[in-house]
Amino acid sequence: MEPAESYGPATFRPAVVSDAGRLADIHIRVLMVTYRGIDPQEWLDSLPQQLIERETRWRERLSQVPVDVVHVAEVAPAGLVGFAVGGPARPPNLGYEGELISLYLLPEHQRRGIGRELVRRVARSLMERGLRGMLVRVLTANPARLFYERLGGRPVGVQTVTIGDQPLEETVYAWRDLDLYFAP
Repeated sequence: MEPAESYGPATFRPAVVSDAGRLADIHIRVLMVTYRGIDPQEWLDSLPQQLIERETRWRERLSQVPVDVVHVAEVAPAGLVGFAVGGPARPPNLGYEGELISLYLLPEHQRRGIGRELVRRVARSLMERGLRGMLVRVLTANPARLFYERLGGRPVGVQTVTIGDQPLEETVYAWRDLDLYFAP
């Protein structure tokens, strides 16, 4: 039996303040696995010491009037296994109104449709707010960027981001009309 087979089906809901600790933990765990060999190792090694700070930021973010939407995925018996954040596109928006700001899913729960459903839920939330298009920024060296291509995202630009004093290239993917790709 594969590890993922020992878990129940995923359920999805908006994040709540009490999720803050688990969101911080997932965020750090996924960063440390996904970006090994991509991001500076010194920066990755510093992440576990940031758990309390990240939990505090999540708690503050989720207790305020939301600008962004945060959807979580839960799987029994594991609990929260992933999250996605979306909102108005940050500059430069390249002509797109909305943005999938982040998607983090524990590796043992990937390739089960959970990430796809989290992206769909963010896209639907953006559409409910009147935002028709969406972009996502992904480190070009991250093989997970192909996930966005499979979802219909088209490369529309390349940017440089600095992580741990190291400049890294990001590819920007976008969907011009969310209704075409993420209908209910």
